[in-house]
Amino acid sequence: MKNLIFKITIALFPLVFTNCASTSKATTEKSEEAKSFESKDDKGTVYLYRTGRAVGAAGQIGVKINNIDAGGTGPATFFKWDLEPGTYSFYSSTGESSAIVQIEIKPGEVHYIRQDARLGLDKGRVTMKEVNANKGQSEVKTCKLLISPYISE
Repeated sequence: MKNLIFKITIALFPLVFTNCASTSKATTEKSEEAKSFESKDDKGTVYLYRTGRAVGAAGQIGVKINNIDAGGTGPATFFKWDLEPGTYSFYSSTGESSAIVQIEIKPGEVHYIRQDARLGLDKGRVTMKEVNANKGQSEVKTCKLLISPYISE
């Protein structure tokens, strides 16, 4: 019986975490260039990433910045945005849970947001939190850059 439940869980897992957001991966060169972890003098930089965890790994989870679609993360992927100074809200939702991180962007600063997907009762759960530079850089180095459709206002 446990084996049957396990097989059903594995079969349904992609359906649970699939989101409508569709995002393409950047070239290897662009991905490596983005891992310089530098910010422009007149803008702040935000890395939003999702590690390659085995649990919660299937499907994309959509991301919005100030209620504007910014793409969707998959396992071991990240976004990098160079943003004008100001306050930004980063939002993700799975239908069962949602998470939001608000950051005050200042010129020259670099921020790291870790997004995690977990099994839930129905649609899965998402969490996000800002992490320090050491942890953020270490984890982003194992991920691939995504191309975001977000264009700052």
